[in-house]
Amino acid sequence: MSNFAKWWKSDRGPGPLLRIALPLMLSSGFVSLTLFTDRTLLYYKSEAAAASAMLGGTLYWALLCFPMGLLSYVSTFVAQYIGAKEYSRVGVAYQHAMVVAAAFIPFLLIAWICIPYLLQVTQQPEHLMAEETLYLRLLVVGGIGALFYFVQSGLLTGYGRTSTVLLLDGIATLFNIVLDVVLIFGWLGIPALGSSGAAIATAAAFWIKVPLAYFCIRMDGSLRNQFLVQHQHRWEREMFRRLLVYGIPAGLQLLCEAACFSIIMLQVGRLGEMDMAATSLALGINVLAFVPLIGLGLGVGVMVGTQIVGGRVDLARRNVAMGLGLAIAYSLVFAFWVGLFPENASSVYSFGANAERFEAVQQQLIPLLQLVGLYCIFDGIQIVLSGALKGAGDTWFVLGATLVMSTLVVLGGLITQHALGNSLLIWWYAITAWVVLLAAVFVYRYWGSSWEKKRVIESSSTSF
Repeated sequence: MSNFAKWWKSDRGPGPLLRIALPLMLSSGFVSLTLFTDRTLLYYKSEAAAASAMLGGTLYWALLCFPMGLLSYVSTFVAQYIGAKEYSRVGVAYQHAMVVAAAFIPFLLIAWICIPYLLQVTQQPEHLMAEETLYLRLLVVGGIGALFYFVQSGLLTGYGRTSTVLLLDGIATLFNIVLDVVLIFGWLGIPALGSSGAAIATAAAFWIKVPLAYFCIRMDGSLRNQFLVQHQHRWEREMFRRLLVYGIPAGLQLLCEAACFSIIMLQVGRLGEMDMAATSLALGINVLAFVPLIGLGLGVGVMVGTQIVGGRVDLARRNVAMGLGLAIAYSLVFAFWVGLFPENASSVYSFGANAERFEAVQQQLIPLLQLVGLYCIFDGIQIVLSGALKGAGDTWFVLGATLVMSTLVVLGGLITQHALGNSLLIWWYAITAWVVLLAAVFVYRYWGSSWEKKRVIESSSTSF
């Protein structure tokens, strides 16, 4: 084996990080593909269908992001217990997280009932609100299954079986896309359901992952015999407390981001169908850059959590640096494409679309894509650094920074809109400022060293 190959596979090389992060990036890419396909197919159906899916999907994310952040954070517990060689504690954390997942079901059912009343504040046309209500209610049904998959994928991610997560998400994505085509346009004798068909496909894809993940976990000998994930553990108040103390800020951070984004989308929704459709299409392209970087951030967080508990802060910092390099390189390629060639990027929506409809939307879409190209590099930086901070356990700082910056951006946008009048670009400038500010704050925090002393597991489990 050459010296380069040895370095690549060593703790100081990029091999271990890529082994964890690359499947997560590809897995997140499947999510990007699903969102992109949904919005593109619905745009082919009509602007109303695309607009309803945009707002409905945004509100759905606002409902589900808090439990997702909290439940997925079990990956940090798993990574830190493995780093401390306290393997039997992994099963305890996993089972407690599954109980927390079940506790969220009543809240989703209440949200399902309240959806029509929530949408009334948007002051949209009645036909749009009716379509969005059905779309969102169907997604909530799928969200119940997603609660349990968040914990299952968190276990597999923290354990390092990210290739399994990739396989599961790949199967679900393929299933979703096939159902999208059949249900949105009405194939095989099934009536065309439009946005409702897209929601049914997404909900079914969420649920199919739960039994598949259960099977993979059950068949893994180490998870079963060494980590004791199927052993009946007694209830531990301290474990429950730690899951909430560190998981709640992780969930609230996502909720804060979703709330900020939802407010912005509600303001855009009041501008009309064309503005919302252009925003939906721009974000459909944006997720091609944004969502894979989430996988990279998760991978960096797992590496940081495992290494700092083992006393290797130097390796943790090295992996963060490599993660930043990958994020910036990936984002630069994307920024070059959408920032300098927005007409080319937007042309992906022209296939099969009415020429007049597409030209009308493209005029508003191009400046939005140029802004996407501007802020996506900063987005990569803030995703990797927030992942590193959360992997160490610095979740309360990440929450505080996100809350402050989100509040400033929303207030700034509302004040500017009041002074200058309604404009789509005002809110896209607000999104750009939001991403840049978050990146700056997380760079400042990471530059210090207080995060290096954070832990989420019991002090008796750490090894130095």
